[in-house]
Amino acid sequence: MIIDREHVKEVFATYVADYDITDTKVRLKVEHTYRVADLCDMIAKSLKLSSEDVDLAWLLGMFHDIGRFEQLRRYNTFIDSESVNHAALSADILFTDGHVRDYIQDSTEDKLMEKAIRLHNVYELPKALTDRELMYSQILRDADKVDILKVNCEFPMDEIYNMPMEAFYTDDISPKVLEDSLAHLNVNRCHTVTSIDHLVGHISLVYGLVYPASVQEALRQGFIEQMLSFESRNPKTQESMKKIRDCVHNYMDEKMHG
Repeated sequence: MIIDREHVKEVFATYVADYDITDTKVRLKVEHTYRVADLCDMIAKSLKLSSEDVDLAWLLGMFHDIGRFEQLRRYNTFIDSESVNHAALSADILFTDGHVRDYIQDSTEDKLMEKAIRLHNVYELPKALTDRELMYSQILRDADKVDILKVNCEFPMDEIYNMPMEAFYTDDISPKVLEDSLAHLNVNRCHTVTSIDHLVGHISLVYGLVYPASVQEALRQGFIEQMLSFESRNPKTQESMKKIRDCVHNYMDEKMHG
C-alpha cells in the first residue's frame, strides 16, 4: 500500500483547522498526533520492517486520536469515562463515516487499521489477534504511551485533567492505584479517583511498553524521571511516590540490561 505522507498531513491539517487551534487542548492533540506518528515510524524501523510497513505504522499514528477533537468539541474533556471512548470515535469517523478515503484511496489495510485504532487505548489487548494485528497494535500503543509521558510534563496538569492544581499537591494516591503501580501494572482506569492518581497512572504506562526502542526513547526523553520527581506536599503521598520511584527505576534497569 502506497501512502503519500504529505497528502495525509495536508488533509489532517485541513481537518483540525475546523477546531479552535488557540485552545491549549486542541494544540496539545495536534502536536501529540505528529509526534506519535514519528514514534511509530521510529519503532517500526527498529523492527526492520519494509518501507511500506513503516509507512503504515506512521499512518496509524496520524489516525489514532482523530476523534479527540470531536470529543473535546462535544464534551470539553479528554476523560473518556466522562464523555466518549475516543479510540472508538476515531475509528468511527475514519471507517464508519468513511473519512479514511480523504487520506488514502487504497482500502487493503482498512481492517487492520480500524482494529489497531479501536484497540489503542484498551487496558489489555485481546488474545485473538493475528501476529500482524498484534505488532501494529503494539507499535501504536508504545508510541502513544511514550508521548503521553511528554504531554504530562509539557502541559499544565490542571488543564489536561480539568482539576485544580492544588489538588495534585495535597491528594492521597488511591490504594488500588498504588497497588497496580507497585505490581508493574498499567493502572486500571476504574481505580483512578484522585487527581494525583492520573499522574501515577501515566508514570505506570512504562510497564506496558513492549519494544526495546520504546523503553530507550522513554528513558532518553527524561519525562518519566520528571514525573517521578513530582513533589507532593502530602507526607503519605511523598512516601508512596518514593516507593513508585524505586519500583520504576528497578523495572527500567531490568528492561534495558536484562
